[in-house]
Amino acid sequence: MTSPLKRIERAGRVRSAAFLRKLLVKEHPSAELPEHPRRILVIRPDSRLGNLVLMEPLLRSLRRRFPMSSLDVLASHVFLELLESQGYSVIGADKKGQIARPWKFRALVRRLRAARYDAVIDASHPHSFSLSGAVTAALTGSACRIGTAVGRYDGWYSHTVPVPPVSAHESVALHGLGALWEGWPAWSRPVLTAGTPLAVRDCVGLHVGASGRKAFPFEYLDTLTGLLCGGGTTVEVYWGGEGERWIAERLCAAHPVRMMPSMTVSGLLDAMSGLRGLVTADNGPMHAASALGVPVVALFRVDNASRFAPLSEGSRVLFDPEADHPGEAARHLLETTREV
Repeated sequence: MTSPLKRIERAGRVRSAAFLRKLLVKEHPSAELPEHPRRILVIRPDSRLGNLVLMEPLLRSLRRRFPMSSLDVLASHVFLELLESQGYSVIGADKKGQIARPWKFRALVRRLRAARYDAVIDASHPHSFSLSGAVTAALTGSACRIGTAVGRYDGWYSHTVPVPPVSAHESVALHGLGALWEGWPAWSRPVLTAGTPLAVRDCVGLHVGASGRKAFPFEYLDTLTGLLCGGGTTVEVYWGGEGERWIAERLCAAHPVRMMPSMTVSGLLDAMSGLRGLVTADNGPMHAASALGVPVVALFRVDNASRFAPLSEGSRVLFDPEADHPGEAARHLLETTREV
C-alpha cells in the first residue's frame, strides 16, 4: 500500500509537471512523424551505465533505419564514454552541475535548439515519467517529440508509444520507441565492442558492487570467492567506487584472487571482453559484459529479472533475495564459462 507521504509527493509531481508543460510545450497539432529525419536526438539523462547499454538496440536500429541521418545522444557525462567508444555522437549533461551553474544549462539549451532536430526521442524509463527527459525534449523546440504514454503526464510528446508490459525486457521496451516508423528493424540483444579486446583467458570475473537492495553482503561475496578459488580457476575481482574498493581489498586479503585496478569505461570493456565468465549482482557491468558476449551469472535480490536479465549466450539468473546460496552461484559460473 502506498504511504500518505508518497501519495502527496506523487500528486505534487503531477501538478508540477502540468505547470511546466503549459509553460514549455508548444502545441503542434499538425506535427507529423518525419519520414526521413535529417537530425535525430535521443535523450537518456540518468547516470546509470546499464541504462545506456540497454538503449543500444534502439540506437543501432536508428542507424540502420536512417543511415543518412545525423544521430546525437544526450546522456549523463558520467558514463558517456560507453557510447563514444561505440562511435556515437554524445552530448554530455551534468544535471547537478547545471543546477549549481544555470548558465551551463542555458548554453546546453541553446545548443540543442540550434541543432534543429527533426525528431527527438525521450528514451527515459518506460514505466515512470522522467520530468528531466520530458523538459529537455520540449526545450529542443522540435515539433516531433517521441516518448512513452505514461499515465497522467499526457501532452509532453507529439507522438507516443504504449507503455510496454512490465515483463518486457528493458532493451525491448526502449527499442519499441522507434516502432512508429514503418520498416523499423527487428530487435536484437544489446551488443558492445571492446576497443582493444583481450583474448579469452583462463579466468572468471567477480564484480562486488550494486546499488541499494540489489547489493550482496560481504559474507556472501567472501564465501562465493572461496568457492570460485576452490574450483581451480583464476578469479579477477572488479569494483567501482571507494566502498566497493574496500570490499575488493578484503577479498584479496583473504583469497588468492587478482584485484583489478580502477578503470575507465573503455578499460572495463577491454578487460571483461576476455573473461570466461562473470558473476555479479544486477549492475551496469553485468549489462556491459552481457553485451560483450560474456556468459554472466546474474545474482538478483529484486524480482525483476524478466526486465533486466543478461542476454548473452550461456547467461543465467539466480534469484536469491535472502543472499544465502553462494554455492549455487559458484556452480552456475563454473558450468557456463566459455572455452579458452
